[in-house]
Amino acid sequence: MLESIHFMYDNISSKDMGVNIAWSKGGLFEENFLPSRKIIERKVANNEKPYFQRVEHEPLSFQLSFYLENWVEDKDIRKIARWLFQPYYKPLVFDSNPNRVIHALIEGNSALLHNGLKQGYVELSIRCDSPYTYSQEQSFTNLTFRDANTGYHIIDDSHTFAQGEFINTKVTSNGLTIDNINNSWGILYANTKKWGEL
Repeated sequence: MLESIHFMYDNISSKDMGVNIAWSKGGLFEENFLPSRKIIERKVANNEKPYFQRVEHEPLSFQLSFYLENWVEDKDIRKIARWLFQPYYKPLVFDSNPNRVIHALIEGNSALLHNGLKQGYVELSIRCDSPYTYSQEQSFTNLTFRDANTGYHIIDDSHTFAQGEFINTKVTSNGLTIDNINNSWGILYANTKKWGEL
């Protein structure tokens, strides 16, 4: 994702804000390969081997650096700051992988590094709401189904409903309906003699 040039945050493109991703450290890109995870175990007395309970995954987090392309006035910086400084998680999409969505929020410290001539870049810490990325929402229209996927139809009369049994159901003019069920403790106690029968 860091090989991208542009990104979209809160449905606003970095192109429109005059921002280009720039890797400030030089050399190779460094990205998370897998989410950070923590093994939860329990130790008991006189046993050297801990008992495994579960694995907890930490939300994704990474550093993002970008170059300010059209930084002419201070209001340009404030506009970018308002765009990025959101109160809750917003969708973040990189142009190198547009089918993956990250729900991200700025956390920790941020830095503006510049040469005093209105040229510089910003370094931010990004934290995601989960260890995973998501796919874009897709909508499908005019789906056709084969005959094998039509499912089963229940014909609502007692003569053709032979594959099961009527339990708390009755046949009415509206089809099969659920009969009134009285599961109060008084009814259950009156019809049972042992606790194991409940």
